[in-house]
Amino acid sequence: MLSYERMINKHQLLLLENTVKNIFVIIIGALFYRSLARNVVLIDADQLGNFLLVISIFLVTVCFANFAFTYEKVRPELLWSRLLAHLASFTFMLLAALLLETLVVAVGTIYPALLLLTFGFSAVLYLGLVLYDFWDLFRLNFPRERKGWAVLGFLRRKRK
Repeated sequence: MLSYERMINKHQLLLLENTVKNIFVIIIGALFYRSLARNVVLIDADQLGNFLLVISIFLVTVCFANFAFTYEKVRPELLWSRLLAHLASFTFMLLAALLLETLVVAVGTIYPALLLLTFGFSAVLYLGLVLYDFWDLFRLNFPRERKGWAVLGFLRRKRK
């Protein structure tokens, strides 16, 4: 059994790894924005409706895969297990970000008046995915018998 002090370090490491992963997703998504925007604009206006349908189907599939994935089945003491889990989660989060970007650009091309609204909805949806990712990580870190705000106690600094 791990000591409490060692568990805190393990939890902080997982939190750091997950934070870095989510930052990388945002950076990569931002880097791909121009390329996605250039390519979506090239699609024939008559075909953009069909394109939006395909993007929506992909987005639903990625969201399903992301929500089906859980850190609870990861063995956090094994580096390969953590890395594989982060890689799977990274893939789902990156695909969701890129598909949402594509959706925003496509809707903005067809319905310019809805660009800001679509961007807002997409940002809130992506924020929900990130929050779910961290919540799922917290489920791994804390057994079900610990309840309430005490589970966040590892975030507090130790007093000397």
